This record gives sequence, C-alpha cells and structure tokens, in this order.
Amino acid sequence: MELAILAMLVATLMGVPAGVVSAVRQDRWIDYVMRVFSLAGLSMPSFWLGMVIILLLVWQLGWIPALTYISPFQDLKAHALQFIFPALAVGYRSSALIMRITRSSLLEVLREDYIRTAYAKGQRERVVIWRHALKNAVLPVITVLGIEFAFLVGGLVVTETVFNLPGVARFLVEAILWRDYPVVQNLVMFIAVVVILMNLAVDLLYGWLDPRVHYG
Repeated sequence: MELAILAMLVATLMGVPAGVVSAVRQDRWIDYVMRVFSLAGLSMPSFWLGMVIILLLVWQLGWIPALTYISPFQDLKAHALQFIFPALAVGYRSSALIMRITRSSLLEVLREDYIRTAYAKGQRERVVIWRHALKNAVLPVITVLGIEFAFLVGGLVVTETVFNLPGVARFLVEAILWRDYPVVQNLVMFIAVVVILMNLAVDLLYGWLDPRVHYG
C-alpha cells in the first residue's frame, strides 16, 4: 500500500504538469519531447527500470538500497530511501499514462467556447488553463488514477521482488506457490475491496469536482 501510494504521488506530480504543458504547447518542440517521454514510459517495464536504477546507484555511488525491509519506526531515512526508488520506477510508467490522458482531455476542453471567451475577456493564460480548463479536464484523469492505484496494489509482484519489498502482490504469489489457500482467499478479497473502494472514491470525487454531476 505504501509503495502504491508513493508511486501514484510521483505519477501525479510528473504526469499532470507534463500533460498540461504538452497540451498548451501543442505541436511545438516541448510537446514532442513530452510525447517521447510518455511513449518511453509506456514501453518500459517498471521492474526493468528498477534494475537499471539499482545498477546506476551501484556504479555511480557505490551504494545499494537495503536488501531487507526497514520499518519507518526503526530508521525513517533508510525506509524512505528504500521506497523512493521503486516508487520512481513504478510512478514513471503511470505518469506516462496520466500525461497522455491529461493532454488529450485538456486539448478537447481548450477548444470549447468558454475558453475562447475567457481569453477574450483578458484572462491570463495561467488562470484560464489551471482554474478553468484543467478543472473540467481532470475527470478522466481521476478515473485513470483510481484504476492505476487499484492495479498497483496487486500488480507489483516483480517490482517488489527486484527491490525485495514485502508487498501484497509478492505475498499473494508466494501463497499460491505454497498452496496456502486461506491466505490466497484473504489477499484476493483484500484486493477486490481496494478496487471497489477506489471506484467509489472516484465516483464521489466526480460529484465534488464537477457540480454538473448529480446523484439521487
């Protein structure tokens, strides 16, 4: 759960601003750079990127993350270093998807009449983009964030193995290999509950972000 939350935080901080810049500067050099950045992220497996990060740390700094789990109550700094690199590896792939969704959704909103009206009234570009356009373009991004988080909770088995983290996905695979059926059932149920709760959270966010959405 901690790795999934950190990865989604990294993905959001990287993907949303990159998507906004790419949409606002459409068909310019920065747009092409961002699109190559997103294409590389979608094409690159996160576990492979994790191994590259470890090799670079060993090669350049002569340092490797801890090989056993370190509790934040034991050593907060070592715990943060242990999780930041897998979060970057996983978050990069998710940020590429978020960037493309943000770009396509924002491009549709920027063609709307009320955006042209805001510019005609003399509103600054920053205000129009971040306060008006992005607010209406963020709903598909919220949907992707919810789906990605639910996937990350149960789909990081290889990344957890590469960085030797005791995660839910790795525990599930080990339980299947051990034929520990009660543990498998509990973990599958846990992942299913996470998926349901994330879908519920996304629906509630719809109503909060967009007043046009009403629930009876």
